[in-house]
Amino acid sequence: MVALTSSLAEFIAELTLDRVPDTIKHEARRFVVDTFGCVIAGARSELGPIIQSAAKLFGEGHEASVAGEGKRFTSLAASYGNGRLANCLDMDETYPGGPIPGCHFGASIFGEALAFCEQNALTTRELLLAVICGYEVAGRISDIGNQTKIEAGRVTGLPEVWGYALAPTLGAAAATAKLLSQNAASMEQTFGMAASNAATPNTPIWSRQIALPNTNCFDAGWAAMAGGFAARSVEHGSTSIPSIFDGNPNIFTMVGARHVNPDGIVGELGARWALTNTVYKPWPSCRAHHHSLDALRKLIATHRFRFDEIEEITVGVNASKLSRRHLNPEPPTFVAREFSFPHSIAMLLLDVAPGAEWGSERWTSDPTASHLRSKVKFVNYPRAATSPEYFVRGQFRQMPCSVEVKLKDNSFRAEVDFAWGDPWSDETRFSDEDVVSKFRTVTCLPTEIADDVIETMMVSDLGADLSPLFRAMGASSSSAGAELRNRSGA
Repeated sequence: MVALTSSLAEFIAELTLDRVPDTIKHEARRFVVDTFGCVIAGARSELGPIIQSAAKLFGEGHEASVAGEGKRFTSLAASYGNGRLANCLDMDETYPGGPIPGCHFGASIFGEALAFCEQNALTTRELLLAVICGYEVAGRISDIGNQTKIEAGRVTGLPEVWGYALAPTLGAAAATAKLLSQNAASMEQTFGMAASNAATPNTPIWSRQIALPNTNCFDAGWAAMAGGFAARSVEHGSTSIPSIFDGNPNIFTMVGARHVNPDGIVGELGARWALTNTVYKPWPSCRAHHHSLDALRKLIATHRFRFDEIEEITVGVNASKLSRRHLNPEPPTFVAREFSFPHSIAMLLLDVAPGAEWGSERWTSDPTASHLRSKVKFVNYPRAATSPEYFVRGQFRQMPCSVEVKLKDNSFRAEVDFAWGDPWSDETRFSDEDVVSKFRTVTCLPTEIADDVIETMMVSDLGADLSPLFRAMGASSSSAGAELRNRSGA
């Protein structure tokens, strides 16, 4: 039997950029620009001050920057702050695997890797390799297998215990371990330390909340910091549980896994890359919404109707699997608005610029937004019930959805299998231009500052200085906030 922990540790410890395909290195560049944009946008949001204040608990210093603060803090503070900021809008990438397919771990990996690189004056070369290693580990941890119960191509049950914190914590740990040039033995200790200190899986409890708290089902900042701290503590002599992915029980069974597919963790190392399945998000809401949003976007572009002509919007999904937080037409909190189908549809119809403004509290009392949310209805769409038929290694692919817009004298209907940002369809795959356009839109950075970030990460040779990113993190939030409000017509 293959030793899972040591095999993955050895692969990551020995990986160099020369052994990484050019396509994966380019995807890592795109991922950095996209996730960094989410960091800046998060700092502009209503949650920004809360997250920045919490980050300060880890101390001011001279090591690394927290977005929107204009000064430096400890590396732990930056890891926590930027990791949580990147995830707080729910606009960061989605990985299609996990216990219930669809998870976020890029924010934690990037937040920790960027903090370490700033602390140690590293370059794009080190940042990209750390991101690739962290994403690969997190993706393979997510690929141990879908933990839902599937019968005849339908999901018939969910695991009793499940959560998403393990993959981002291990991903952040792997990124820092790589930056520390750990050998395979130390890397294995880092995996044990990070996995032992990942957050308790709480998603079944979190998912039943209606007024969702202002952290997601796990704190992406805490996962970033805990993973990075695990690797650093091993460097200082700490040891942990060896071979934590192996045997029975193992760390996966401890967090609710009913089964573990070893191939997901160590199969095709160096040939199958997690970054090839990165799903980008054009809108700041749960990925489950994006298929209906994409269908509605196409209807708007084709038929040019006005939102004040709409009498009803009918969304065809597997309605029996939607929780109340998805159906809620009057979401009361910032995060609740990210998980409300009706709210996301209202924001798209109102042409609100994607970014921090989508979750603004002002929409709770806006009569037009409230009226549009009330127009959204849900029906069962038979093809949506069989989406597990399209799973690949437990990862989602097609997620069939329909949208019908009813006007007084007409109606329009669209169906989609993929959503904008999915990498498995030529029509929906995010181009480089899409990545850059999203970055400019969500950050509201002055053109010169945005250009420098894009040049550094998308164009410059490996080894470029990362200072344009740190300059952007300290850019004035007041001017960007004013520009955001102007774009949204506020």
